[in-house]
Amino acid sequence: MKITKIKILKNKVSITFDNKSKLSIDKNVYTNFYLYEGKEIDKKEYKSLIDLNNSNALLEYALKVRAKSLYSEYQMREKLYKKEANKKEIDKVIKILKGYDLINDEAYARDLLEYYNSLNYGKNKIIHKISEKGIFDKEINKLSFPASIERKKANNNLSKLEKKYDKYNYSSKKSHIYNAYIQLGFDNDISSEMINKISKPDSKSEKEKLQSDYKKVKTRLERKYQGKELKQKIIQSLMQKGYRLNDIINLVK
Repeated sequence: MKITKIKILKNKVSITFDNKSKLSIDKNVYTNFYLYEGKEIDKKEYKSLIDLNNSNALLEYALKVRAKSLYSEYQMREKLYKKEANKKEIDKVIKILKGYDLINDEAYARDLLEYYNSLNYGKNKIIHKISEKGIFDKEINKLSFPASIERKKANNNLSKLEKKYDKYNYSSKKSHIYNAYIQLGFDNDISSEMINKISKPDSKSEKEKLQSDYKKVKTRLERKYQGKELKQKIIQSLMQKGYRLNDIINLVK
């Protein structure tokens, strides 16, 4: 193939061949080849030109992506595969990015740990969140989750959770808060420890909640039941909410 025309544009260089085909390459690639009008290039040199140009474009894309946010190696590879690059090209770009510390899964995992700790997430949720970023167990297993830190984060959540579930009776409130701690990623032992710290309500407050729930349950169930069956259904429903049987029976009477 013979080069018949070379046109230098703003960011690219356009090359036309005698078979009427055209090739647009990056200026950085152009400077790496001794190219001029009238030069004959063989298939091997043409392939090298294409490969270098593709790698250069892929690296530019990776750098633009990385400039916007942090990415794990897995996430970056996924993005590069979407550009229809092959594994060899991607491996080359990843190696360059690692060389400049632009991809560092170990450091990324530590940054994520610090961020999720600031949100008072428990260990289990943090591990799940970090793994979602494509960081593998090899790096996650290097992270440390001291019991003292886990307990501190759990304590930080307590007042907020007590306020959130304040409308429930004491038993139901404990159950909801325990489940909330599990959802936040804390282990069973810390979750159990936290619900034992929940302040106990006075009898008047519990009685008011029982009366309020009784009215709601009765209104809902009396549309379908009546008499003795209605009373039994009300008792069952209120027991499921965590009220004591004696208190329910006294109210229903």
